[in-house]
Amino acid sequence: MSKSVVIWDAFIRGYHWLIVIAFVLNYFILEPGETVHQWVGYSAVTLVILRILWGFIGPRRALLSDFFPTPKRIAEHVQHLRRRQLPQRQGHNALGGLLIWLFWLLFLGQGFTGYLLEETDRFFGSSVVENIHEWLAHSLFAGVLVHLVAVIVVSWWGRIQLLRPMLTGKRQIRSEDD
Repeated sequence: MSKSVVIWDAFIRGYHWLIVIAFVLNYFILEPGETVHQWVGYSAVTLVILRILWGFIGPRRALLSDFFPTPKRIAEHVQHLRRRQLPQRQGHNALGGLLIWLFWLLFLGQGFTGYLLEETDRFFGSSVVENIHEWLAHSLFAGVLVHLVAVIVVSWWGRIQLLRPMLTGKRQIRSEDD
């Protein structure tokens, strides 16, 4: 027997899918340097800032303190993985939290270097800043690939629903996990 438990609020789900859209647009579809590319990039930075703010005022699973990746939390998560028994009521695990912080830094770095390239005279067309901007973009893509593989593998290995809560907000949990 199972029951449904709220894992992600509407803000978290909306943020997640909007940041996915922004990344896909700017990495795969839009031409770098074009006005729409810039606005999508600035929108992504705004989303990250709003998400960080939500991490102070949102519900428990949205709080930065709920998934901050401490060594103790990472070790606990590894133990849960070894036993194939992940906490069913948990939002992000410590390793997921580590990746989130990395994503935020990369998105903010993208926004900053993009701003330098397009809005300042000193760095306009700078090959160094362009290379950093491109490296950050490729690093984000690598992180996305790690994230996707982790969701698939951890969902299977840890016997936990990870995708469904990001779509509906709710996870079906086993009654023995109450």
